[in-house]
Amino acid sequence: MNRSMWAWTFGLVVASTAAAVEPGTSPALRPLALGAVERLEGDRGLFGVFVPTRFGGVLTVSASSGAVGPIEGPDGRTTASGEDVGADAPGWYTFEVVGAEPGAEVSAAFVQEGRSARKPWNFYYWPTKADSIHEPWAEGNGVVDVTAVMGDDVLAAPPGAAIEPGRDIVRAGPNGLLETHVPPGDTSTWFPNLFDAATFQGADGQVFETPCPLLKYDMLFGTPSRAWEAEHDQSQGEARWLGHCLGGAVASIMLNEPVPSPESGLTSDELKGLWAELGEDATNHRIGEHVVDIPAGPPVPGPDPCDPFVAPVHRLLEDKLVGLGRPLLGNLRAFPPRGTTGEVWNHGVGRFTASYSGVAGRDPRIVRVDVEIEANSGSSLNGEGDEPRVARYAYTLAYDRDGRVDLARPDACDWIAVDGDALFAPLNLMEVEATRWVGRNPYVTEANVRSIDLANGGGGGVPPRYVPQPPRVPIAAIPPAEPSRGGLMRWLGRR
Repeated sequence: MNRSMWAWTFGLVVASTAAAVEPGTSPALRPLALGAVERLEGDRGLFGVFVPTRFGGVLTVSASSGAVGPIEGPDGRTTASGEDVGADAPGWYTFEVVGAEPGAEVSAAFVQEGRSARKPWNFYYWPTKADSIHEPWAEGNGVVDVTAVMGDDVLAAPPGAAIEPGRDIVRAGPNGLLETHVPPGDTSTWFPNLFDAATFQGADGQVFETPCPLLKYDMLFGTPSRAWEAEHDQSQGEARWLGHCLGGAVASIMLNEPVPSPESGLTSDELKGLWAELGEDATNHRIGEHVVDIPAGPPVPGPDPCDPFVAPVHRLLEDKLVGLGRPLLGNLRAFPPRGTTGEVWNHGVGRFTASYSGVAGRDPRIVRVDVEIEANSGSSLNGEGDEPRVARYAYTLAYDRDGRVDLARPDACDWIAVDGDALFAPLNLMEVEATRWVGRNPYVTEANVRSIDLANGGGGGVPPRYVPQPPRVPIAAIPPAEPSRGGLMRWLGRR
């Protein structure tokens, strides 16, 4: 029997152990599970490795001594160790090890990568919470030191009352601008939002230049969009995660990375913010294939509510990112270490890597998959927070005979764990087929925003009604809110 014929029948008749092979004789055929290690009993051995997926991946076989020959696939094609086996070729792959020391270790690893043709660009989520005065996160006196508010600011805690670290004391009112001075004992936080003014005064009195997307937009187009946003879309609670991550994520998937016309006076971050506003209405997005309403978990080994979603999630990843090169929209839920299940963090998912392992005692089509999902940053502002969000999931699932994830084998599915930048299973993964760029703010229009975006149809011919001046004050830095955290994540209070 030649090796191709053996590969066809290997799944039907497999010896659990191989007989010892004397030097110079033909070796017995031995199965080698992905991620497992087998030992040679002679100086050579012939092995078979089962690759369950039709979407390809890199198969690497190695031996602690001796030489590894070519790998022959189920279709008779040969590849070298460390090469991609190619698409549409699930099945048994055979190879021979020769010239090895007795007892040499032989192993096989299979890693698949899916990548979108266009990488989703980073964005900022532009929270709907305005600037606030609050109790310091550390070394505060535990007392509300504000005695009165100014302008239309809102008092969130009574003067002189005891207060916990980080809790709000004064919030901006309907005009969206914090007008109350910060007394000794309290502090303030700048929340970069769409309705910001051009400057922010810190607790020590220093004034900083700040991004102000809608203020600049109004100067260009003669609209009251900043005032409308502050009055109608400003959140008044403690939550710091509420914002425009849906619009930002959808824009990062559907559009070229924005390039503002020089005449506009906007930065790239500010222009992305305008697109985020236009894309924030979920009813305007046409969704294709999707997996939604996944329980948060977190998943654990053994039966739990996340398990039925394993097969559709991984099938969507393979079909779209590997098969078609299309990015996905995903609500990956809260960040570690103290996020909650109700938080929404939408991202563009443009890449994943999957490492496969066999499951002892099970059909070779049932595998463990350790997945690393790379999503774009939703916290990118002023050159900070550009690191991708990397969520890691581990689960078992089954493939069908055609090499696609088998949706009819729930018995094989176990969502085992989450790790990395994830506390929970994602709420959803979705394909966005098209969108209508109409946000909640009636004064921000696609035509206006597109006209000042050189990367998405704009010609740069907008009348320069807004003429930026050289900065007279420092660019607003991102002060620490929690001493144990760093950079933008810490300052925004993702807790």
